[in-house]
Amino acid sequence: MPVKDECLPFLEEEVDAALKTMKGGRTPGHDRITIEMVKWSSRMLIPLITELFNQCLCSCKVPKNMADSLTILLYKKGDPSELRNYRPISLLSVLYKLLTKVISKRIEGVLDAEQPREQAGFRRNYSTIDHLHAINELIERCSEFRMPLYIAFIDYEKPFDTVETNAWNVLQEQVVQGQLITLLRGIYADAQSKFKVGETTVPIKICRGVRQGDMISPKLFTATLEHFFGKLSWNDFGLPVNGNLLTNLRFADDVVLIAKSAELQTMIDELDQHSLRCGLKTSTAKTKVMATAGIAISLRGTQLERVKSFVYLEQKISLNRDFSEEIVRRIRAGWNCFHRFDKFLTSRTVEMKYKRASFNMCILPAMLYGAETWVLSKSAERKLACAQRRMERLMVGVRLLDKETNAWLCGVTKVKDAVSSARERKWACGWELAMSTDVKWSRQLVEWRPPLKRPAGRPKARWRDEFQKVLGTCNWRLIARARTKKEWIDLTRCRIL
Repeated sequence: MPVKDECLPFLEEEVDAALKTMKGGRTPGHDRITIEMVKWSSRMLIPLITELFNQCLCSCKVPKNMADSLTILLYKKGDPSELRNYRPISLLSVLYKLLTKVISKRIEGVLDAEQPREQAGFRRNYSTIDHLHAINELIERCSEFRMPLYIAFIDYEKPFDTVETNAWNVLQEQVVQGQLITLLRGIYADAQSKFKVGETTVPIKICRGVRQGDMISPKLFTATLEHFFGKLSWNDFGLPVNGNLLTNLRFADDVVLIAKSAELQTMIDELDQHSLRCGLKTSTAKTKVMATAGIAISLRGTQLERVKSFVYLEQKISLNRDFSEEIVRRIRAGWNCFHRFDKFLTSRTVEMKYKRASFNMCILPAMLYGAETWVLSKSAERKLACAQRRMERLMVGVRLLDKETNAWLCGVTKVKDAVSSARERKWACGWELAMSTDVKWSRQLVEWRPPLKRPAGRPKARWRDEFQKVLGTCNWRLIARARTKKEWIDLTRCRIL
């Protein structure tokens, strides 16, 4: 298809909308201008910034040093004399980030249209829950019908820093305006990073990778990833789901390969070859294999470790579909968040309404991440409830020896109940799946019935069992579609209680 060379000039409304979406509290770049400074003076600066951006668009280049970054080292842990124990942080100019934000908004519709449903990273209407739900449903159905399943969790070594910046050809193939491509190409060709160590600053030319902190970097990365994934001939691989082949799931650089047999070896080899051509090297140490049969999978002569569980997108996925370990991880995450604010939450001088707001906004989301995909047992519910009651006692300042009832404790704190919130999240997710289109794999796998006969015996608890038990029918999706989200959750809350 022909490339559109010219594009319309930037509008003040575009710049203002992009500015409002940028978060504050960030360290400024080498020009020392913060996002707060620009926002506070936006009424006066927006016309001037828009004029500057249009000059950059016409000349296809930015002012000197505007795109340069300042790289500093932050100590992580371990031996301070070891360079590997430091994390480089790239600080970019606010004006440069605003420019790339405006460009990103311009082209995200085109780039997202080229992305398949397998890619859920950095896209509207997609989240980690989509792929977490998809992979959990996949394992559940294969376990229920005794289907062979082979999964590889691919880990790239520093993908955003090593990917070859041949994204310009990719953008051209995806019909992005040539004027914007030329501007981006010029930025990457001329920009450099000033590496600061102590009082010494050394300029370094960046030759590969996408820029850290750049608003358009995620889109460039996923576009490059899709470019070589589209060249893979996997028409005979993967699992057939409702007439479609499921071969992989991607969330940015977190890639999962899915196969029905030892063909997984061929898929890994082909992916590694195409990845290396784009500068991405698969880590043999961190790439793991999960399979229902005992087979050996290798990568470049090194046998990959076979695991029974794996933490994918911050959720522990296991072949035995046991969420107890994941619940323990979530409770631990909740406590880590609680201890971060313990002086505030346990203070006797802070009003309970402020503690309540902090608990509901910070602690509870940490405890319930991924609850939409859980199959909650009574034991797991007790663990969540016990952890919450202990936190509430610390917030109120009472001990077990005081023998205050849980009802009294809830009446004082009035925080959201973790178990009820987890259940409501699951029901809300069920409604969204019922109302969504057939495009997402999460929806496809919910409705998938493998063409096999289920073995005799009662299957393990399934994700959808709660809906069927409460509503008394297998057609819970039809009931969900007939109601609004609020009506659906209110109905289920009444039925459960």
